[in-house]
Amino acid sequence: MPKLRQGALRRISLGSAEADAALGGGLPARGLTEIHLDEARDGGTLAGFALGLAIRLGAARARPLLWIADGAAFAEAGLPYGPGLAGFGLDPAALVLVRARRLADAAWAAEEAAACAALAAAILEVRGNPARLELEGTRRLHLRAREAGVPLLLLRQSARPQATAAPMRLRIRPGPAAPVEDLPGAARLIGRPVFDVAVEKSRDGRPQNCRLEWNSDERRFGLVRPARAEPLSRRPPAASVDGPDPARDAGPVLALRRAS
Repeated sequence: MPKLRQGALRRISLGSAEADAALGGGLPARGLTEIHLDEARDGGTLAGFALGLAIRLGAARARPLLWIADGAAFAEAGLPYGPGLAGFGLDPAALVLVRARRLADAAWAAEEAAACAALAAAILEVRGNPARLELEGTRRLHLRAREAGVPLLLLRQSARPQATAAPMRLRIRPGPAAPVEDLPGAARLIGRPVFDVAVEKSRDGRPQNCRLEWNSDERRFGLVRPARAEPLSRRPPAASVDGPDPARDAGPVLALRRAS
């Protein structure tokens, strides 16, 4: 069972003291936490970070993770893949999916899930900033989840920051993974998943930026040092062997009559 921080049932450790400090003491163990993503094409980053949090929250067959979304959100980001879940560190049997036809149905299911203490955690995934999940709608979710002691993650695809009742709001972006260092002579392989995390809202009011790495073997997050942050796929293009192409003198100009 993950170690609690800052009092029983208030904070849960991400797996390292440095990662916990970046989030102001760890992950809130009950109530609403909002996590948003700028671009829907990075939906895998949002899902991966949420799965890591769910694992830290103790998702298992006996106390599963309930993931709720409407058809539009699942169509954009895709459905979780069983073998991928297992490789990430989560037993696929610990995940229950609810695919609602409409956003209103998904929001209703999330309100019911927020009051269910039998869950390790619940996720509501939406696209953008729907009016139903502004301040009043998120207040209902937060109060229900806080009273039942359930951690509820609101995942927003392609969303902008807005005023909500969530005590913590995180902004997630994909980070550059470190190369695998223990395979000399082999092709360069991409290492563990890395997430660039911006803490935009928290109880202590301090904005914070950090880079976290998910260790699926140890099932924990760790803080990535700046020295390890060299991108593998975002390096500047190499200079041309022959140098830049020089500008050429303008040649003769031929005027053409426009057809009427």
